[in-house]
Amino acid sequence: MRHPNWQKIDTLPVSSIQVEERLRTASPTGVASIVSSINEVGRILQPLLVRKVTDGYRLMDGLHRLCAAQEIGLEDVPVSVSNCTLDQAIRIEVDANVAGAPLSALDMAVFLAAHKALYEKDHPEAARGSAGGRAKNGVLTDIMSVSSFAANASEVFDKGERHIRRLISVGEKLSREEISQLRNAPKRVQFTDLEQISKCGEATDRANICRALGDGTAKSAKEVLARKKTPGTA
Repeated sequence: MRHPNWQKIDTLPVSSIQVEERLRTASPTGVASIVSSINEVGRILQPLLVRKVTDGYRLMDGLHRLCAAQEIGLEDVPVSVSNCTLDQAIRIEVDANVAGAPLSALDMAVFLAAHKALYEKDHPEAARGSAGGRAKNGVLTDIMSVSSFAANASEVFDKGERHIRRLISVGEKLSREEISQLRNAPKRVQFTDLEQISKCGEATDRANICRALGDGTAKSAKEVLARKKTPGTA
């Protein structure tokens, strides 16, 4: 894959930056933290990464900074502008988020799956290989490009390779609607919940878990599956 070209543009009006559906949403706490920083130092310290598109500029990294700028009422924000492709834009979003603030288990699953999909698009032979195949260095061939992400996940969640594989599996299976349901859950989705989802053989079970966790009618994935096994349970 060729490298993105970066333009010599230092700032852009806040109103000119478009935001499409993203792999990760902005948290109110994160936005409030940046608002506090801007009020203290007088400006946004780190440029937003944006992509030049036909009808303007589209955000790749910096959603919390952009939301903070909108909340405060800033007219312009510092930016780095690229003429990259859509795939490159997704990769930049993934890399920037994984290398930045700690991710939740759900975020890690979504980003790992996205990065794996990009890698397989660039290397079709990896997608065609056996699921259990191994590279010479022992890294699983179907996640070679995310070995650093897997190491990050292992350290953050204190989990091994098998658990990281399950995270990727969850990220690949979940629909956008199911991801949205889990993000909006009143109780934060845990690593164990995602493991249960990865083991679901039926899409109906996965959908039931996501819906129940999302609307707060269940506290865990195990609770949802236990109801299925108990006759007469609502």
